[in-house]
Parts: sequence; C-alpha cells; structure tokens
Amino acid sequence: MIDKNVIIIGGGLAGLTTAAYLAKAGIPVQVFEQHVVPGGYVSSFKRKGYTFPAGPTCFGSNGVIFPILDELGLYNKESYIRAGHQISWENHDIPLETPRQSYQDIANCFPNENRSLKRYFNWVGVGGSAFNDLLKSGMMFGHNVFRAILRVVYHHPLFPWASWKANKNTNRSLHAQYFKNPYLKQLLNQLGYPVMAGKNTLGMWASYYYDSWVPIGGMQSISDELVRYINEKGGQVHFGNRIKKIKVDHGQVTGVEVQDAEFIAANWVVSASDLNQTCFELIERKHIPSSTIRKLNKTRPSESIFSVFLGLKDSPELTVALKRFQGSHVVFTCADEKYIQLVLLSKDDKTAAPDGKHALFIGLLSPYEDWETTKGMPQAYAIQKAAYIEDLIKRGEEFIPGLRVHIEVQEAASPLTYERYTSNWRGSTAGWNWDPNYAPHFDFAKDIPIKNFYSVGHYVHNPGGVPTAMITAWYISKEIIKLKK
Repeated sequence: MIDKNVIIIGGGLAGLTTAAYLAKAGIPVQVFEQHVVPGGYVSSFKRKGYTFPAGPTCFGSNGVIFPILDELGLYNKESYIRAGHQISWENHDIPLETPRQSYQDIANCFPNENRSLKRYFNWVGVGGSAFNDLLKSGMMFGHNVFRAILRVVYHHPLFPWASWKANKNTNRSLHAQYFKNPYLKQLLNQLGYPVMAGKNTLGMWASYYYDSWVPIGGMQSISDELVRYINEKGGQVHFGNRIKKIKVDHGQVTGVEVQDAEFIAANWVVSASDLNQTCFELIERKHIPSSTIRKLNKTRPSESIFSVFLGLKDSPELTVALKRFQGSHVVFTCADEKYIQLVLLSKDDKTAAPDGKHALFIGLLSPYEDWETTKGMPQAYAIQKAAYIEDLIKRGEEFIPGLRVHIEVQEAASPLTYERYTSNWRGSTAGWNWDPNYAPHFDFAKDIPIKNFYSVGHYVHNPGGVPTAMITAWYISKEIIKLKK
C-alpha cells in the first residue's frame, strides 16, 4: 500500500477541491470520476461553437469559492463577471440591482402594496447586506467567528432583527405576512427554490445584489483548472472510472473496488457522491446504522429541472428582442402563470457563442416522478422529451418573439439526463430539498461511524450548492492533512 494515500469518489467540485488541498500537502491522492470530463453538475458541454452549462448558470461565492481558489493560487478576478438578475411578466421587466430600486420598480406595478413592499425590502436591505458582509468576513472557515459577528452587528445594528425574522420563517410565510396580492406573492415565491428557510431567502437576495458570478469560458473552466493543479502537484484524476464498492473491515476503510473488480487499497476514502448512493450502493448496509437509513429514507432531494439549450443566429429583429434582458438571468411568468428561467448566456460570457450569435438557456422545474415512468421506455421518453422542448420554446417566445426561427443548435436535458451524467439523486439540482421540513441534519461520527471515511459535497450540509460542496471539501482535507501529521 502507498503510504498514507487517499481515494476520492467523484470528480465534481467537492472531490476536486479535496484532492487539490491533499495534493498540495504532498499526500498521494487519486480521484475516480465516472464521467469523461470533470466537474459533475458544475461542468459544461460544447455544440458547434456554443458552450452550455451542464448545471448551474451562475454561482454565489458566499465567502467560500473565491477564497478557496485564491488559497490554491487559482483565482483571477478578471476571469469572472457579475451576473445580473431580473423578474419579468407580461410587459414588465424589473432588474434586481439594489433593494431600494427593486422596491420602487415593483411598487410602481403594485401601488396598493407600496407600504408592504417598502417594509419587505427594508428587511431585505438590512439582512442581505449584513449577510453578505458576514460571509466575506471569513467566518465560513472558522476565522474569528464571534468577532466577525460583533463587527457586522456594529455596522448593521438591525441585523439581529432581520436574522430573527428570517429564522422564524420560510420565503412563503414571509411573503404571506407582508403581502395581500396573490400575484405579487407568486412572483416573489418563484425566486430561488419553491420553499426555502428565511435565512436562505436572505442569502438569495444577497447573491442577486452583491454576489452572483459567471466564469468566462464556462463552468467547466473551474473544474479544468483544479484538475490541472492536482496533476501538477502529483495527484491523479481518472475519468470513465466508476467505483463499485467502498471496502470496510472491522469498522475501518481499507480501499475501494473499481468497476472492473480491481481492488485499490487506501488509508482514507472520501466520497463526493450523494449520500444516498454512498450509503445504499457503495457501502454495505450492515455498516450503516439503522437510524441513518431511516433518516435517509425520510429525506427529499432538491427539485429537478428540464432544460433546453439553444444556439441562436442573429437578426435585427432578434437583437431588438434580446434588449429585454436587462440582466442575463430572468425569472419569467408566462401567460398561464407558470414560470420559467431564461438565461442569455452570451450576454455575460461572450465566449459562450460564436461571434454575432447568442447562447440561451431555458429551464422549468420538472418533478422527477414525471420522468421515472419512462425509464427503460425509450420511445415514451423521446415523445415526452420532445413535448417538453416544444413547450419551453413556446414559453420562451412569450419573452423573445420570433425565437424559434433563429435556432440553429438545440439540446435538452431532463431530470433523468442530469441523474445519468451527474449521479445526483433523482436529478436534484442542489443537494437536499431546501424546505426546512425535509432537510436532514447529520452527525457523521454517529451516522456513518466508519473510521477513515469522509463525505464531502452538497449533500453533507443543507443548503446545498457550489459553496457547500467546496467548504465541506476544505474542512475534510484539513482534517486528513492534520491526521497525516
């Protein structure tokens, strides 16, 4: 056995970040990724000169992503651009630039809710700016947490009130308290996930106003840089290699079994796969406490999505229509009151499309259950997928008239696609469900009491997402480095 080696299952950002720190510390590390490219859910794919995101279209650093990349020497601020957001319906387009501007523009559309909107966006302004300052303080890394909180409270004396209000509510209960107009409540409920804890709602607003980013060159660029770094430091990343089993003997990890039945010994094993797959497929159930199995059986994943990716040729008419994008990311309520997300990818990242052309994403929340019945039935799946594509293009044309005639590249992904390529349980988009009623809390020393085994990724803590994936990787890599010493 190689002295003090580590095997990491999964080459998403959690697995790659863990490997980068371990390789930097001189610890022999191997990453096994089932796909042929790194990144997992945070990756990209190319079609005829267009670059599309395989998962999220932007991210919030949350005081985590940029500091980690900077610590590894991989952060260049010129490689990222701020992403703008807006809400739209009928002929209304409201950019989300500042709390005050959002309040004024929305109040012009809902004058009867003026006072309520002023109070709500006062809460958003107080809580969002303080939340953003708190994240930037370094507290996510455990740096002077108490001092950071005191400093934020000193500069934002109303933050305890805003935080208290957030902790007592979800996004929906907050909107129900503030507003009477059902359409206004619906517009605000559609931002973020359908049900979120109040603190996550504050985090969402903070991201919109201060901390939403797009990497130039696509999401894949972050993963590619991490792989390059790992290789340079002596680590290895294996693509197209699926781990079949995590081997455990007398309560301690001994290594892994690869898909061709080869056994590879390891001192530590880190799973960056989702916890359902880790506990129910990779580790034999006899090693998992029954209480943990019951906990996992009660959980729900975050919502799944159906996506259409479009490469668009330009025309004078399309140029005019695309001016409706004041921000690149739009939550648009259609005529039937269903909503979609539209992202003009090439507005922020010019490399997303060939010169003079445009890259567009259209997404719609789509329950995994609606697709589960088509598993193993390719014809039924193809029919359903085609119907969804047509529906999303029709909806897109409500916002961009004449969209259809400009399409020269078209791809689509269902929840089954995301599940197949990213291994996220039931095609989930950000770990566990963000509804506090379904969000599990883990004590890994008790829930998975296997020596020298660790879990990282957006299923380790709620809420999920890229910052969660990377901060869990930071903590676990530091723990392994400390144990090696």
